[in-house]
Amino acid sequence: MTRFDVIGLGCCCWDFLGIVEEYPLLDQKRPMSVLMQQGGGLTSTAMVAVARLGGRAAFWGKAGDDEFGLKTKASLDDEGVDTEHMVIVPGAQSQFAFCIAHAGTGKRSIFTKAGTMGQFDPSGLDRDTLLDCSAIMLDSHQMGAAIQAAQWAREAGIPTVLDMESLRPRGEELLRLAEFAILPEHFVHEHTGREDLAGAAEEMRRRIGGTLVVTQGDRGCTAFHGDQVIRQPAFRIEKVIDTTGAGDVFHGAFAYGLALGYDLEENLRFSAAVAALKCRALGGRAGIPTYDEAKALIARGPEPASQ
Repeated sequence: MTRFDVIGLGCCCWDFLGIVEEYPLLDQKRPMSVLMQQGGGLTSTAMVAVARLGGRAAFWGKAGDDEFGLKTKASLDDEGVDTEHMVIVPGAQSQFAFCIAHAGTGKRSIFTKAGTMGQFDPSGLDRDTLLDCSAIMLDSHQMGAAIQAAQWAREAGIPTVLDMESLRPRGEELLRLAEFAILPEHFVHEHTGREDLAGAAEEMRRRIGGTLVVTQGDRGCTAFHGDQVIRQPAFRIEKVIDTTGAGDVFHGAFAYGLALGYDLEENLRFSAAVAALKCRALGGRAGIPTYDEAKALIARGPEPASQ
């Protein structure tokens, strides 16, 4: 038995979050009805999702020893995410973000400030420790380390889930190594220059291979696997408060689903339900459900994914 269900290597962040009734124009101001702080970041939030669902999760990343970095680590510890391999860099600034949600739609705008904590040195990674899991979750914020992790995982037969929001240097190399690339729709269109999703997905898979899952916000997601095209509609919840982190949570749930042995169709339903429930609260983490809550939504939610 592996030590962890999922190990995530990549981005962590500290988020300031607010809700506004109306976005201001330039040189205008609007009141916020809520202002709060919580941990954020692609892979670290995905690992919180794994832990909240009942899985054994570990996060490998870097933060500064400033207030934001210490809060970021503490927030993961509080959720039961293992942070033994999270590096706190003395004197460095941590990444943080301002996330403003629109009260009427739950859609959000995010302003980020990159940290100064630097990149993992891939030569310093311990292979056996990193592979002591059933699935690996990666993003492109620690590119060299992510590529090394993906190479080792492929050699060991451990599935990798990749979250990539924009193409960075060596991004194509990482995309080709990941078994499951879960990408936002805009990325697939921009990266291929194709306007139709089917054509864009075909071009993307020709370049990278593997399984491609395209996330489409409130329209759900579409998976392309071999000759299969699997469409998963979004689950509906009573009220959407904030969509911040929905994609991160989807990735985490999907990685955990792989550890549980779910097939692709079942995993898409599971991940879509978890991501939908996340949207019931402000921020990327507050609304993340338990496993039982996700299963209850699936039981009363949309029809199963169709081919």
